[in-house]
Amino acid sequence: MAEGILKARWALNAGEGRVSSMGIHGLNHQPASELARQLCEEHGIDISQHLSRPLGFDELNRADLIFTMEMVQKDFILLFLPHLVDRVSLLGSWPDKDASKYNIRDPIGGAVKEYRQAYDAIARHIDRILPFLQARFT
Repeated sequence: MAEGILKARWALNAGEGRVSSMGIHGLNHQPASELARQLCEEHGIDISQHLSRPLGFDELNRADLIFTMEMVQKDFILLFLPHLVDRVSLLGSWPDKDASKYNIRDPIGGAVKEYRQAYDAIARHIDRILPFLQARFT
């Protein structure tokens, strides 16, 4: 959902950044869950072509910014790529210091309520940081 929301918001505001998502669980080529697709569709965002993919260290090394939803994801990336410490942040706290209270719980496998909570939190934080991103990358 985060990739779809950010791409949609960025395009609406004529941004030129490249946005992609990866997961730490190693799933590859899996479509977005039905609940994620439905929720995004309700907001005019099409993620029907999205396929999951595992972390790509080469791509992470080239990234200007890396956002995670949960601290465990950030810690996992930094375990293998500690030199990226200045580029990896929690979406819920960037550009300020990270704190675990800003985790956005991954709703995978959850009920509609969890997906709505995650969608709302992701969208709220993307709307909050979009001006910073556009100023930095356009």
